[in-house]
Amino acid sequence: MFNCIKMDLYRMFRMKSFYVIGIILAAATFFTTSMSVLDYNMMKEEAGQNSQVYEQETSSDEEPVNLGMDVTIPTRPGEMVTVYDQVYANLHGKFIALFMVIFAVLFSASDLSSGYIKNIGGQMKNRGNLILSKAVALFIYTVLTMLFYLCIQTVAQAVCFHELQLGSLRDLAVYSAIQILLHYVLLLICMAITIITRSKVFSMAFAVLFCMNVMVILYSTVDKILARFGIEDFNMLQYTVTGRMALLEMAPSAGGCVKALTVAVVFGLAVLALSSQIFRKRDI
Repeated sequence: MFNCIKMDLYRMFRMKSFYVIGIILAAATFFTTSMSVLDYNMMKEEAGQNSQVYEQETSSDEEPVNLGMDVTIPTRPGEMVTVYDQVYANLHGKFIALFMVIFAVLFSASDLSSGYIKNIGGQMKNRGNLILSKAVALFIYTVLTMLFYLCIQTVAQAVCFHELQLGSLRDLAVYSAIQILLHYVLLLICMAITIITRSKVFSMAFAVLFCMNVMVILYSTVDKILARFGIEDFNMLQYTVTGRMALLEMAPSAGGCVKALTVAVVFGLAVLALSSQIFRKRDI
């Protein structure tokens, strides 16, 4: 098992996409931060005219999750834009997740059709360990990518806004830790889809649509069907990984953290068990 992890880590760090996606992520972070400067300046100009409307729009405790990707800083007019504001906007909008799921699919599919997986898989008593090895590698990738993003975001904030305010370090640490776990489980889901379907194109499209909140259409349909049977208060979005990524508060409460952790653990264990079972029984 340990040797499998070492091989997967070696393969991960040798992939060109590992570094190309990192470079694109850094460039995209600078781009979104520069766009935030324009949005913030426009928001300050309109603050006097639309102050009452703004207060009404931001008074809701739970934001609706709309179709598409929405990266908007939560800063109110007159307040200082902090690094935490930018981190919240990008993680809440699943902008960073978009780059991570693309790599997860490429990494998971890179050895499925090669002689490597056939030779190694035939020598192992439990081929499910190969899935666990990939899962460990993806966890390390998730942590490294998040730390890399936080560093790039801090630099971009200082360059674009010409000043640096981190925000609440406690809330930033708690929020980032929970989002790391949720992002990791999302990568596990993409890995499972890639392994089950054996299609890089389908898995890539599915992963991108996941980050674009396309599944909200399905969740809404399920909610409407259940409402017809008398279950009116059910909201399927709250019990999904991407839903928890979007609904996690900027100042995470204990209840919100528990719900997010519960969803992450349940989905993480489920997709690992499913993909391991299928991979063990499949002819490779």
